[in-house]
Amino acid sequence: MQLSRLAKKIVHIVAILAVVLLLILFCVYLIFGRKARQEREGEGAMDFTAISLQPFSEEDKVLNADLMREYDFTVLEIWYPENTECVRYMTEMNLFAEECLHRDDEMYAYVTGVCVNLNDENGLADPNRLALAKQVCERENVLYHQYIADKKTEEILKNLGVSEYPTVIFLDRQGKVLDIARDMDGKELCMHLDLLVEEYMKEKRKKEREERENRE
Repeated sequence: MQLSRLAKKIVHIVAILAVVLLLILFCVYLIFGRKARQEREGEGAMDFTAISLQPFSEEDKVLNADLMREYDFTVLEIWYPENTECVRYMTEMNLFAEECLHRDDEMYAYVTGVCVNLNDENGLADPNRLALAKQVCERENVLYHQYIADKKTEEILKNLGVSEYPTVIFLDRQGKVLDIARDMDGKELCMHLDLLVEEYMKEKRKKEREERENRE
């Protein structure tokens, strides 16, 4: 009888220790996983300052670090024309771009699409694939700026772990990756982008208030 009670206590203690150990391992996984993800994004952020993307339209500016510094943030929608999910995202991205234009809180955003898989083996935009991408944009009445991903940009995306499309990347003025959105439907994407904007603008207003107080 005594041995039975002792055995039950031992089993109970072992079970508790196992649960505690699993929780510790899970926390370690989250911490180091997040750290590794941040390091990858940090590496990519450094590279984004070196990009120089050619626009679909000659009326648009080249997308580079100088252009990004003109805005509070830049949004990159990574897509390619054959992907129906990418095309579906365009409606939401149109709405987001329109919303950014009409905000009254002095927020300045540059909303863009970056089309991948357009280049040939020489790294030049294939005319037929570029024409297809332009047809998609025209058919979907895309209002935001469109760019051709070059080899350097596609390598950055690879380093960031971006392998599925569409993916939306949120950058600050310095080209630092603030967020990467993927695996969302259209409504989730809109809500996610709105939340990012609110958080970013809240932080911006806080910094501006602190700067004013320091000057006074």
